[in-house]
Amino acid sequence: MNMKHNRIKSIILAGVACLSLSSCGDFLQIEPKTFVSEDNFWNEKKDIDQMVIGVYTKMQSDAYIRRCIMWGETRSDNIGEGLNCSDQTDIYRTLRENLLSTNQYTSWHAFYSVINQCNTIIARAPEVSEKDPVYTQSDVLATQAEVSFLRDLSYYYLVRAFKDVPYYTYAIQSDEEAGPIAVTSGDQIISELIVDLEKVVSNALKAYPKDTNRSYNSNCNRVTQSAIYALLADLCLWDGQYQKAADYAQRVIDAKLQEYKEDYAGKTVSTTRGSLAVFKWANSTGDGYPLYPCFSGNYYGNDFNNIFGSTGNSFESIFELAFTTNGNDNYISNSACGALYGNYYIKDGNSGKGFLAAHENVAKDPQESSQVFSHRYDCRYYANLSVESSSSSSSSTAYSTKFVNYSVEVSASTSGLPFKQTYVTKVANYSDRNWIFYRLTDVMLMQAEALIESAKYDDYEVTTVNEEGARVPLLDGDGNQVYDQDLKKAFELIWTVNRRSIMVPTTENTSAAAKYELSAKGLSRSMLRDLCIAERRRELMFEGKRWFDMLRRCHREGKVDYIKNHVPAKSGGMTPVNYEALFWPYNKNELKNNSLLEQKPYYGDSDDEGNYSSTK
Repeated sequence: MNMKHNRIKSIILAGVACLSLSSCGDFLQIEPKTFVSEDNFWNEKKDIDQMVIGVYTKMQSDAYIRRCIMWGETRSDNIGEGLNCSDQTDIYRTLRENLLSTNQYTSWHAFYSVINQCNTIIARAPEVSEKDPVYTQSDVLATQAEVSFLRDLSYYYLVRAFKDVPYYTYAIQSDEEAGPIAVTSGDQIISELIVDLEKVVSNALKAYPKDTNRSYNSNCNRVTQSAIYALLADLCLWDGQYQKAADYAQRVIDAKLQEYKEDYAGKTVSTTRGSLAVFKWANSTGDGYPLYPCFSGNYYGNDFNNIFGSTGNSFESIFELAFTTNGNDNYISNSACGALYGNYYIKDGNSGKGFLAAHENVAKDPQESSQVFSHRYDCRYYANLSVESSSSSSSSTAYSTKFVNYSVEVSASTSGLPFKQTYVTKVANYSDRNWIFYRLTDVMLMQAEALIESAKYDDYEVTTVNEEGARVPLLDGDGNQVYDQDLKKAFELIWTVNRRSIMVPTTENTSAAAKYELSAKGLSRSMLRDLCIAERRRELMFEGKRWFDMLRRCHREGKVDYIKNHVPAKSGGMTPVNYEALFWPYNKNELKNNSLLEQKPYYGDSDDEGNYSSTK
């Protein structure tokens, strides 16, 4: 029998077998089956439900989440060596841009496992509907929309990691269908993903029934219309369809604002979840944006505690995978974050530190001239980083608190600066921090980026040439100065995300801190581009976004300059020299198994030890 078919068939059956694990958020409450054969499956609605849950479970795997981090974050200017990193050969080489076809992180099996199971569900769902009248046609369409998102999200990761990859949307269920698959252009795949999601988004559920016994957002652990719109905004941003990207992002923002008005505005929110506030730029005429403020009482870090701490699943979340271990081996642990970012309860004895740490430029105390955190009043530096200063030198090492800590409190010292940090961790043997794919501020900054690129003018303040040949502000018929509305809104979005993280120390007055706020005066399109990507770096640090953000800019510009200028060569390593070098090589075993897959010319050939015969 064809070995590739054996592999794919085992992937399908594994989707059923994996249901014996209780995980994937709180909606998973299904008793395990001792044995299910493929022949007597696919008969009723609960079979489809279990297979869908199996997809989420696959995405919770260590292999899947690790690659979200390794592909989306590790090669960026956010990341440096953590504890015992040199013992992890593949991570160590990745940090030095020494990417080999034998590197375990070139394996894409975890993602194609998800993809094939989604394809199978999409293909088999209609026949189950014919057998089980409880499983209606609208249920079929909703299921297909849900797993289309999960499949297309997986493809999006593959394209950003490898560029051109094998692409198929059919279920492989026989030897005849299982064969070598040639790669498809990454740009073509992105275009097809957009079309696919546009067809199904209206069939997805806007929201799942609320659990009135819970004070948190239980609608972010499964795919909703907002999750699909967030992915569409992301895809369109990559594809250069900027107006579409802005429009899809607005749908997510509108849904969140509506949810806020219905469930939070003017109401008392459970103290375990903190309070929300509407942030709005003074010159804005819109409704503003509902976000968690960084301050709560005399302490800062309220936004971190709601989004990343406690149970996760915050109001701001759009789609995240939930891990609830309850100290039980029968539940899936988020071991990927535990090993890479570190915590105080991982099983490998790494002393509570991860193999990855913040790059030294990030770890430095933020000063006014900082290239990362633009001033020392940014709460994200203190909340998102656990900084350890060396007693023997001025150097510091910082580890991520995201996906590690349960809560943080940041307070001003008696002298005003520096700020004190107090972290709370859970002493146990299991890591249960949720992994967030999309949240509200991420989408807001996507929209800002799209508006910057689609703006009519190159400057926020529109100018014209007067009779003397000098440039003067352009005025409308009423004598008011004209501003580019897209750039104006883009700045409003960036300002809002930044403003909610600014601390006003109890020892300093508001006006002293206010001077660090953003100002729109004199901003050009180019300046706003830099402001937006810098704000995304601060807001989404360690969330698997930074490398992809930098890559998207290089993709837009058609050159590698932005990454070359921003990513330092780490510990004697290399920096990418051309566009092809921004993507990973194909895995050596995949090259052997797929006769239509050829290694990229940039990486050449490698021997059994992974040493390339051609030099970079």
